[in-house]
Amino acid sequence: MIRQVMSETVTYMWRNKKNRLVMILCLGAVLLHSLLVLPNTPGQNEVDITELERQMEGNRQTFEDQLEKGLTVPSVMTGTSAYEIARNEYVAQRELLTALNNGDVRRYLEIPYRPIPQGATIEADRSFNVPFQIIGDDKEKFFTKQKTDYYLNEAEPLTFHMVHERTSLQQVHLFFIGLGPYIVLLLLLFMISDVITKDRSLRTQKAGIPLNWFGYLFTQSVTAFGFVTLFLAVLGGLFILLNGLLHGFGSLAMPVGAMGEAAAAYSALPYVTMEVGSFLLKSLPYAFLLMYGFTRLNTLFSLILRHDVVTFIASVFVLLFPQLYYSPGTEELLGIPLSFYPQTYYHFGDVVTSRLNVPYERGLFVLAVTVIVLELLNFGAAKLFKRQNFVR
Repeated sequence: MIRQVMSETVTYMWRNKKNRLVMILCLGAVLLHSLLVLPNTPGQNEVDITELERQMEGNRQTFEDQLEKGLTVPSVMTGTSAYEIARNEYVAQRELLTALNNGDVRRYLEIPYRPIPQGATIEADRSFNVPFQIIGDDKEKFFTKQKTDYYLNEAEPLTFHMVHERTSLQQVHLFFIGLGPYIVLLLLLFMISDVITKDRSLRTQKAGIPLNWFGYLFTQSVTAFGFVTLFLAVLGGLFILLNGLLHGFGSLAMPVGAMGEAAAAYSALPYVTMEVGSFLLKSLPYAFLLMYGFTRLNTLFSLILRHDVVTFIASVFVLLFPQLYYSPGTEELLGIPLSFYPQTYYHFGDVVTSRLNVPYERGLFVLAVTVIVLELLNFGAAKLFKRQNFVR
């Protein structure tokens, strides 16, 4: 009977029109990001070659005009001249352009000069980037120096896509320190919101299944959880393959930003790095516990509320509840440290990289205890809202 329940649940989720629509939209989002958005989104300190050449030409004309006029003597007030400034910047720009045209990534990183984007270029970049702030690239700009040291001394082979964080593994990391955890959980809740409540329209068939009510609900939940997990794994694998072919797969040893331990009680946390492979490995237990926990929360709400839309809204409220009280300076809720609340760990990317400054192991313990509590609540709800009362 367990196999029958699992088969029926998988069949229902696969044939469900809203689930198919979501899966198609997710596939489209992956293609759109890799093929269109990422190639046209400037990386951290990335140089626009067209703009660089335009500035070079302007500087060349400036210092040649000054040379023809004989205005090369430094000013008494400033100690320099327009000729010297334009010529020095032209030389630096020419060296940078040569490194870019030759594909010499290490030389590109060693050159300290970077052109200042003009106002129109800045506004164009902003107008393109605003709708796509799902990934957390803004959080990584503080770790440029540490990453550059790795690229110069250890990375082999080194590519511009790696430096500008377009490789597959780097993009997955940026997704999880951005809005990725919330998007994954929202997809889960949307796809499973009606798995339990659909039985109310199939009364005759479901009322007589020779499987205890709690076991039946548990089997449905685990099957739905497995279905969504498999879909997300396939989607992630597809993205890694497609993006890897276009921009490189990256290495598990690549550095990603993290916060270290403070040297003293009131000193600032130092900027350090960790390997992207370690980040992904540490993220998996959090992703598993959160997804499973919300699956069982959906089962509990389905029993109590008995309507898929209301169940989905209630689950989303639980997911977004921390936004009502949390801010970077918040340390306690109702006099209890935030590290003891499960909702603190929804954004597990920030937990793994220590940006939230909460213990990694404590988060796993709190989530595990939360899952146990949810199982007990589901067991009690199954006793209170029996099969006959729920289905009919």
